[in-house]
Amino acid sequence: MKNLSISEKIIFFVNTLVAFIFLFSLIIPFIPPRIFSFLSVIGLFTPILITLNFIFIFFWIYKLKKQFFLSFFVLLIGHSTLQNFINFSNNSIYATDDKISILSYNVRLFNLYNWIDNSEIENKINKFLVEKNADIICLQEYRNNVLIMPNHPYKYEYLRGDNINYGQVIYSKFPIINSEIIDLGSTSNSAICVDIQIKNKIIRIFNVHLESFSLTNAKDLTMFQKSSNKLYKSVSKTFSIQQDQLEILEKNISKTPHDIILSTDLNNTAFSYIYRELNKKLKDSFIEKGNGFGATFFYNFIPLRIDFIMISKSLRVNKFKTYEINYSDHKPIYTEIII
Repeated sequence: MKNLSISEKIIFFVNTLVAFIFLFSLIIPFIPPRIFSFLSVIGLFTPILITLNFIFIFFWIYKLKKQFFLSFFVLLIGHSTLQNFINFSNNSIYATDDKISILSYNVRLFNLYNWIDNSEIENKINKFLVEKNADIICLQEYRNNVLIMPNHPYKYEYLRGDNINYGQVIYSKFPIINSEIIDLGSTSNSAICVDIQIKNKIIRIFNVHLESFSLTNAKDLTMFQKSSNKLYKSVSKTFSIQQDQLEILEKNISKTPHDIILSTDLNNTAFSYIYRELNKKLKDSFIEKGNGFGATFFYNFIPLRIDFIMISKSLRVNKFKTYEINYSDHKPIYTEIII
């Protein structure tokens, strides 16, 4: 520290603080939200903590200072989490006919309230879905009587609401032989599942939308910050509800006799307790075949991966893609599964 200027000492102090918070974030996925629900919010900002530690490494190397070891070592300790931040996977594709493609997309009511200044969003989303022509399409925040899907003769939806009917839908090219609504409790979010018949195999498809934080922009956050107690209660309640919903979902997964494909807007990141619990039983298709950051949602320019397609351990991922289109506040994700 003696060879550091005053400004460098201040920077190193901030570096130390960021490194410590990142180390603390590594235990967040192991703590059920009901125990310390507000601490779980750190998991939402883990990508920023990782980025800052990389910036500090490059800064100290540029300065030829040994202080770069601090961030280097904490990232080394948390190296297993880095794959959830940025992934580099094998791009080899298997040639086989025993595969299906799945597309998952939170369509935000097809821009019903004109969040995006474009009156053609409905048509653009419809055209995109028809062009990509995935075998299975799972949509969250869907509303009825909007899409024309000529290639998908089978459909199952669950809608609710007083003025606007909205919810989840699953479109399929394959026969749906069973369907079920999964009651996630007294929230506006929901889950559905269907069994589809593919040749001689039955696969259960889940379409899940977990509880949202309802902090969609800087204005919302500023309003909550005026009352720290209100912010604490809001975030704590959301994480607790998500754990309740997770436990309901886990019960349905555990009793499923078939292979599973779970499409979800998790409203939480891969650094969370919710994700870790699901990942114990299912594989993340992005981790298997995705590349890059894979962000599906931007909160005030903060990139977050909160949309997932997860599959049974017995299945294999052939390819994965995140589409960079701006028809919603979420990005659609696509994967091809070998069955």
